[in-house]
Amino acid sequence: MKPIRLQIEKRITSQNDCGYSFESAVYINGQKLGHGVTGLNLSMPAGAKPKLTIDCVPDEIDIDLPVDDLKTILKKKGGN
Repeated sequence: MKPIRLQIEKRITSQNDCGYSFESAVYINGQKLGHGVTGLNLSMPAGAKPKLTIDCVPDEIDIDLPVDDLKTILKKKGGN
């Protein structure tokens, strides 16, 4: 399995009366996650591999599977 690299950078987005407003730029394998990301959860318990969960609202979804295969995958994951 190819390793996945997570990179989080602090960036300055604006300046107002209260000072700077900081946000994060998040990259996975050098690709910046776009405007659809609504949350990140990084779990790093001792002695276990880190687990990253990304919550997002995608603009488009491209699935290259037959419909029956997709239904089977969704049923296994607990979907309808």
